[in-house]
Amino acid sequence: MKKLPRTVAIIVIIAATFLGYWPALRNGFVWDDTALCFRDPLIRSWILIPEGFRHFLFLDATASDFYRPLQRLTFTADYQLYSFAQPWGWHLTSILMHAAAAVALWFFVRKLSASLPAKALAHEGSDWLALGVAVVWAVHPLHTSAVTYIAGRADPLAALCGFSGLALGLASLEKGRRRWLPALGAAWCFFGALLAKEAGVFALLIWFLILAWRREPGRVFVKWVALAVLVLGSYAALRFTAAKTSPPPPPATPLAVRPILVARAAAEYASLLVAPLRLHMERDVSTRPQDSVDATLRNARLREFQTLAGALLLLGLLAWGQRGRRLDPLIPLALGAFLVAYLPISNVLSLNATAAEHWLYVPSAFLFLAAARTLAHSRLPRGPVLAVLAVWTLLLGARTFLRQADWRDQRTFIEHTIADGGDSPRMRMNLGNVESAAGHHELAVRHYREALRGSPEQSIIWLGYANVLLHAGNFTGAREALGQAEKSRRLAGECRRTLAAIIHLESGADSGNILRDALALDPDNWSIRKQYIEYLIGRDEEEAMRELRDQLRGDGFRNESWKLMGRLAESINRPDLAIGSYREALARDVHDEETRARIRQLAATAEPKNQPPGARR
Repeated sequence: MKKLPRTVAIIVIIAATFLGYWPALRNGFVWDDTALCFRDPLIRSWILIPEGFRHFLFLDATASDFYRPLQRLTFTADYQLYSFAQPWGWHLTSILMHAAAAVALWFFVRKLSASLPAKALAHEGSDWLALGVAVVWAVHPLHTSAVTYIAGRADPLAALCGFSGLALGLASLEKGRRRWLPALGAAWCFFGALLAKEAGVFALLIWFLILAWRREPGRVFVKWVALAVLVLGSYAALRFTAAKTSPPPPPATPLAVRPILVARAAAEYASLLVAPLRLHMERDVSTRPQDSVDATLRNARLREFQTLAGALLLLGLLAWGQRGRRLDPLIPLALGAFLVAYLPISNVLSLNATAAEHWLYVPSAFLFLAAARTLAHSRLPRGPVLAVLAVWTLLLGARTFLRQADWRDQRTFIEHTIADGGDSPRMRMNLGNVESAAGHHELAVRHYREALRGSPEQSIIWLGYANVLLHAGNFTGAREALGQAEKSRRLAGECRRTLAAIIHLESGADSGNILRDALALDPDNWSIRKQYIEYLIGRDEEEAMRELRDQLRGDGFRNESWKLMGRLAESINRPDLAIGSYREALARDVHDEETRARIRQLAATAEPKNQPPGARR
């Protein structure tokens, strides 16, 4: 078979990626993009990059366990280049990251194949096989929730770093004088994979699996253990010293139930890998009550069949590994790497969902590699097999192309998710928020009632329902809903803030004391603190100054806090302090044109006063 030029392979992979994903350039921000982009103060200036490494994600939005500073760093770059006015630029970065990860996968598979004995299909056609794996992985529509979705960028970043690290690690085992250089590069990539996403540890684990598979001598293992300790120690030093607000732990899944969920998830993922038709980001393979008794029974029967199918698939995976050992040593390695990446999301552990499409982003690459190596050894006629694979790949690419429209905007994303089977209380709640923001209060109330019917125990939905009723002018209903939300101690501060809004809008009464109580209940909530300071400006400047100075001493990275100081300085007739504060604000948000204009206005006003009397005309 003709040798595949490296440049041609890279161009094909990038072209295939862009052919599938270019419609995403027309999309906006959806779902958690609001929290990770709009509401994160640490992405708005280069000077805040060090601070970004000292905080978990979802700062000023919600509690989280996600320490992903590399993802935040790419958002910082996007904001400097495109601001929020050009979402196409953010999507372009995500597509480029995915294409780069696919290219890195090709290099890794190519290196791995070259390390095999010549008789094991190491060289003949291995570059083309690696290209097929990379292209199928690049265009598979299951990955749209990691690529089209800006907030999902952690997956392409972790994959890019992980695959690059594995390729560099293999290069470090080749003969040569400077083997330490790719080894150092691999260690940095493994570190980057961890900083991109917690699951990025897959790369380091798979690397040790490869070392064992290659039967490397003990001195090689010792070297890599030392590097791994350095990587993990550095990561732990950053992660465990970063500021975070821990979310409540997910409900523990009983041990007896976990094997059932493992089987169901395997069947769910297998169907999506082969025929990704009805896609929606988060999925549920548990048996939950449905809208009616008949629907509940139908769902239970479906889950029973899914459990059986999943169990058979897992047994088939074991048989595949056993047979693969006789065919090609790379097959069991690829399946082992798949299991390393897949087990943490297989429902062996309790997670915040039972299945999610983007979780299969990295594991699927190793599964495709195992399948490609198996087909390469099959006795099936090569021509028809390649034709079927080519048609399947084209269909995958077409499905990815069409899938981009589902992410056009927040309303489209939620409505299409519900229509494709992803209806859930969380989806209904967010659709209710969209309708409320559009002034469609009756629709908003209807969606919230649907959400509460599915999860009446979730206080966060009751709190959102209270705010929707408040905006609709139903103060009595808002108070009743708020009473349900107040059962959660974690929402105590937010509940008091909503109560303050109800009292103010219902009677016009001063609600400052209630806002103060809200802040005392949730002192780390910047949104409540900001509202309280805004309330104080013009009423109690001394108290406002104390609050702001305390805030700036502790968390001086927010553009909004410096703007509040500027407003306060103006209210007490301190233009010098106002200009200085606004300049600090501008340094923390390079696209804050409103503050830039205000500085010019204040400077122009103050300039004549500073001129000597004879200079005025």
